[in-house]
Amino acid sequence: QIPIPSVPAFQPSTPIPERLEAVQRYIRELQYNHTGTQFFEIKKSRPLTGLMDLAKEMTKEALPIKCLEAVILGIYLTNNMTTLDRFPISFKTHFSGNYFRHIVLGVNFGGRYGALGISRREELMYKAPVFRTLSELIFDFEEAYRRCWHTLKKVKLGHCVSHDPHSVEQIEWKHSILDLDKLTREDFRKELERHARDMRLKIGKGTGPPSPTKDRKKDVSSPQRGQASPHRRNSRGDRRPSGEKKPADSKAMPDLNGYQIRV
Repeated sequence: QIPIPSVPAFQPSTPIPERLEAVQRYIRELQYNHTGTQFFEIKKSRPLTGLMDLAKEMTKEALPIKCLEAVILGIYLTNNMTTLDRFPISFKTHFSGNYFRHIVLGVNFGGRYGALGISRREELMYKAPVFRTLSELIFDFEEAYRRCWHTLKKVKLGHCVSHDPHSVEQIEWKHSILDLDKLTREDFRKELERHARDMRLKIGKGTGPPSPTKDRKKDVSSPQRGQASPHRRNSRGDRRPSGEKKPADSKAMPDLNGYQIRV
């Protein structure tokens, strides 16, 4: 029988860089899926909680995976690392008349950037969190592509992913889309650093890495909270006229009068 890789377990004292190495080793042990058959159907529009359920299934089945599955798995295995920021990075490259797409999970720990993922090429997956800026990380991927005779055409950057495995929000896969054919080298670097700054500001608005759950415009819970306040105000205004229409209700009158006094 083929041995099934063990999901990494960590002690509270295990440093984050060591945890990331263990997560990458696990992803690598699952092996890249060369069969041409997609074993797990991943819809990017699914809420985070659904994708985490799928990641749990991946760990049980232990089948070979591709790059998008590795990103979902990487999010799942780093959810308890609340000091680690995670965000998707997508690449579009050109080689020999064809376009190719790849995705990794960008990570930021202590102000240093790295990546988790899987690829046919060793240099296009794991990057230890040692890069001082996001642009240094992306330029390293670009150089790796160049060594494979690929020309980098586009980079898509998402926002930080919530650490709440039960979040009903969707992952923001492409907050920034950078077309290298339309950007100078310096403009490309500036756009990368602008995105990094946006992520820091977004996290800074909350209490830590889980804050993107609260900031997303598509958040399901936020509109409900926003709607609750005017709904209560309307109900207060509606109760007074209803009380006036039913003066004969002696039991209801004291409650309504008391309510009006409080207002």
